[in-house]
Amino acid sequence: MIPTLDTARLHLRPLTHNDARDYHHVVHSDPDVMRYLRGGQSMPINYTRNMIDYFIDHGQAYGFSFLAVTDKATGAFMGHCGLHQLSDVVEIGYALGKAYWGGGYATEAGRVVLRWGFETLALEQIIAVAYPENLASRRVMERLGMTYEGEIERYYDARLSLCRIHKAAFQAAT
Repeated sequence: MIPTLDTARLHLRPLTHNDARDYHHVVHSDPDVMRYLRGGQSMPINYTRNMIDYFIDHGQAYGFSFLAVTDKATGAFMGHCGLHQLSDVVEIGYALGKAYWGGGYATEAGRVVLRWGFETLALEQIIAVAYPENLASRRVMERLGMTYEGEIERYYDARLSLCRIHKAAFQAAT
């Protein structure tokens, strides 16, 4: 069972099929948000539904997945943040709607997700990847205590910046 996670301002919970309209509106229909996500452009609602199906299936298979991020005060759907199994390692990933950029929300959500990964799931390391030109995402990774390791072409059929954090480094910083 995938838990819900809370911070001072955010509530993270498993995505459901009922999130499709909000998720699509906040993330997948905005070309600015999609610029640095897989596909690189606005996507149709069926893409959103398929992605949510994938996240639900992933959660059932691994016990973790990307989670819906909502505003604790208003309940507004903000995007997603969570963990994803790549071929050989677990990644943290996040995407928030443009209205939530620059407010520290991705870092806040990322910290609680890293804590979940290290303390509850007993992971030893977690990576993050982003397009090299996505400097805002790289800044979030740095604020999370992740170390830049260079560019790779190992995941998502793309050249990506890779950052990593080990459990010991996370624990030392908290």
